Amino acid sequence: KQSWDKHTWLYVSVIIAVVLGATIGLIWPEVGIALEPLGKGFVSLIKMMIAPIIFCTIVVGVGSIAKAATVGKIGGLALGYFMLMSTFALAIGLVVGNIIHPGEGLNMTGLAPYEGAGTAEAKSTTEFILGIIPTTFFSAFTGESVLQVLFIALLVGFTLQGLGKRGEPIMFAVKQLQLLASRPLGMSLSLAPPGASGA
Repeated sequence: KQSWDKHTWLYVSVIIAVVLGATIGLIWPEVGIALEPLGKGFVSLIKMMIAPIIFCTIVVGVGSIAKAATVGKIGGLALGYFMLMSTFALAIGLVVGNIIHPGEGLNMTGLAPYEGAGTAEAKSTTEFILGIIPTTFFSAFTGESVLQVLFIALLVGFTLQGLGKRGEPIMFAVKQLQLLASRPLGMSLSLAPPGASGA
């Protein structure tokens, strides 16, 4: 008989917390609304750690591979997998939306729109590509664009790969930073049950 590890317990706890949160929201709506900051706080904690985790992971991954051709092959496979799964998810959404018609019959009049709804502007392909390039090296980590962090991480990773032996001290420092960033993320994930319940 296999014992459950902490990750399994976390998954089960989150599911129980979601059911508990939904039950509280149905029975005591006022209490459910009061618990909303728990969900927002948890999401903010996770978002806070995304940039350093992505940067360190990509830099260590790219910088540790000896040949640039291998990086290109892995990147191509990752991009192909991303496109395939995105298409699959889109197909599921279209099928479910056209067959089940979720939300049909709901009376949404009088409800306040979601905060920030309708404020997004359509961007052209050129604007999207140019938006990946951050204003400065460090502005990518203070903004909300994950693609900018990914762009900087790829540049640094390829640079360390080209430096060879001279880049090893920097690579060691990035690995230590990755270890430092992963610990707060792990601590934040332990708050997933109350965060999911509040959301």
